[in-house]
Amino acid sequence: MTADAQTDLFTFGLANKKPLKEQVTPHKLALLVLINEYSVIKKAENLAPNVFALDEREPVMTFTETEKRNFMITILQLLQSQDLKLKELSVKIQDNLNIQLYETFCDRLREFFEEGIRVIQDFFQNLSFLLIQEGLIELCISKFSVLGVFLRRMILAFEKLTFSQVIKLHAKFVEYYNDGQNEQVPEESNIFGGSLTDTALSLSEVRFNKSGLGHSMDALRHTDWKSSQVPSGFFSQKQAEYFIAQQGMLLQHNENEALSPQVLQERIMDILKARPDIAEAHFLSYLNSLRVKEYCTAVHNLYHYFDRNMSLMDSNSTNKGREEDVCRRYAALNLALLHYRFGHKKESKAALHEAIRLAQGTNDHVCLQHALSWLYRLEEQGSAKTANLMERAVTKSSELSLPNLTSLGVQSLAKHNAFAGAKPSSVFEYIMKSDILNCQHSQSGFMCMSYTQKAALWKMYGKRECHAMTSQLVLNLDTSESCVYHNGEPVCIALCNMAKLHADNGQYTLAFDIINNTKLRFPPHTQHAYLWMSCEQEILFDRTLLNRKWSITEQAVLNLKALNEPEAELRNAILCKEKGDVTSALSQLNKLLEKLNKDDTEVSPDFKCRTLFSVRKHNSSHKLLTRVYHKVQAALSAADGSHCCSTLSLCTVTNATA
Repeated sequence: MTADAQTDLFTFGLANKKPLKEQVTPHKLALLVLINEYSVIKKAENLAPNVFALDEREPVMTFTETEKRNFMITILQLLQSQDLKLKELSVKIQDNLNIQLYETFCDRLREFFEEGIRVIQDFFQNLSFLLIQEGLIELCISKFSVLGVFLRRMILAFEKLTFSQVIKLHAKFVEYYNDGQNEQVPEESNIFGGSLTDTALSLSEVRFNKSGLGHSMDALRHTDWKSSQVPSGFFSQKQAEYFIAQQGMLLQHNENEALSPQVLQERIMDILKARPDIAEAHFLSYLNSLRVKEYCTAVHNLYHYFDRNMSLMDSNSTNKGREEDVCRRYAALNLALLHYRFGHKKESKAALHEAIRLAQGTNDHVCLQHALSWLYRLEEQGSAKTANLMERAVTKSSELSLPNLTSLGVQSLAKHNAFAGAKPSSVFEYIMKSDILNCQHSQSGFMCMSYTQKAALWKMYGKRECHAMTSQLVLNLDTSESCVYHNGEPVCIALCNMAKLHADNGQYTLAFDIINNTKLRFPPHTQHAYLWMSCEQEILFDRTLLNRKWSITEQAVLNLKALNEPEAELRNAILCKEKGDVTSALSQLNKLLEKLNKDDTEVSPDFKCRTLFSVRKHNSSHKLLTRVYHKVQAALSAADGSHCCSTLSLCTVTNATA
């Protein structure tokens, strides 16, 4: 491979040659030492003293149940994470292991450093005996367990090394050991003299969380891999696959627990350097680009993911042609989703039609259903054609046993009917069907979406108590999945709903407390942060408008314009009216009404009613009674057609006093 090909992570290389799946690295060698020392102590604990030939005056080391559990959790986390520097490894195991085990671990590493390759060769030769049954003695490590598979992989990888490669391995270990010793606290009393927790925190600000595996990657946030000269950050095939699966799951369920966009991109580049054949790394990079709305990078990574998938297919496989067809149609489908995400509806529809054409050619019903579920999003909202597409999508998805698409289709149909003026009872009947389906298939994310949609409907219908109760139900649902709680867009919307409800009651301090909590759960770099940003500016606008702090109110309108332009235009008109500039306010409202009359698919019926009601109030200031009456009637008609009870009541009172 040329030098350019080695530096370009998107070059496929000669003959698509894949690297070895497992390599013996200094970090993995340290893990093998840790497992070996623990196993030796466990054997001594299980055997009688006379069989093991120990000095009777020397007590046998034993582990408590807590120490055993901590060791197993720590080892599992270390096996699933990438290679770490010796300093980081020491920090992670000190707080979780028996002190005597840690001392023997350090002694064995020192022996490898001082004695040379002979000790390493003897170590691997004796390592296989941990997997062999000796008479009636129980197996210390089952060869089919997680540790057993790891041991067998490492033994096999070491046996494939030539003598010169073993020398290089020892040289890397010496560098690894020296680097770790230079960064450690020099005096042993400083390490073991105080609390283990304090010691770990003094060496590094990060350590493993004993409560579960979901936070095991948090320690990687503060690591400077670029400045490291030792082979840290190396990913094996299994480690890379686990990391990609874990981060993809976190991005879907709880983005705040995933690595930040910049750090995650650095980890992806590390994976591609070590494992350029893993196409899934490009797709994870694509998802990471969507978080920060990087269009060019997202397209770049999406193309490379499908190109790499096709290039790595076995050319001698009999199913190669069929696999390429599957790759092409799903590439077109994902491209359509990408364009839709960035508002390119024309390009999205073109890519979607291409995916439909390819799926029809191979009779792929699943791909067709995914395409259909996006097609009705691109059609004219509120039309009979769109409703027909939704009904067909729900029916076919149910026949194909696709609960995700069925639930989404039912919820979309309920929203469509609500905006079209259907009776609230029929709308909630559809949502109830979605709830039943979500419970049957344990779809926690869709359950949150369903309850959030209910809250939005109750708000539109003017039922504040039901709106508040449903929003609180979203926050109290048990949505844990693989020890990770769902913390997506529905949760952020529910928190914003509660903040607005408190602000409407004049409890602005409590409202901003809720907003601050939302900021912690959805930091600014997350893709749903715009929701609380918009909510914060709306509450700030209302508060400063009442306090007549015009400069802060104007700034809130400017900030809101970048997040929600129609809402910002409406509030800017209200601000002009409160400042006495009624003519400018009326002009802005009329322009906003013209936009809504041309295309009102992007706003809720409640927003249009609010706009008409604001026009009525501004016209009343000018004493234009005829225009007031027409605007009130228009607001009444819009509110009645959409079953907006609170707006309907306000308009009725206004009509009586006009």
